[in-house]
Amino acid sequence: MTPGQLVAHFRENQNNNKSLKSLFASQFLGKFSPEELNGMKISIDKELKRREASVVQERIDYLTSLGYNVSK
Repeated sequence: MTPGQLVAHFRENQNNNKSLKSLFASQFLGKFSPEELNGMKISIDKELKRREASVVQERIDYLTSLGYNVSK
């Protein structure tokens, strides 16, 4: 299974609020140990932080291009 196929499979099993459907979550996530689930959670948290930092940097770059002095 390619990463794209995995993403498509997850998207097919999401509710409207982007959470996983209950049956899929219990059948799929139930196959993983607590340690494996925690490892996935850590990786997901890192990816979210990386994306948030990217958005912040884009906004800083935009404001800087308009002549604003941006500082923390």
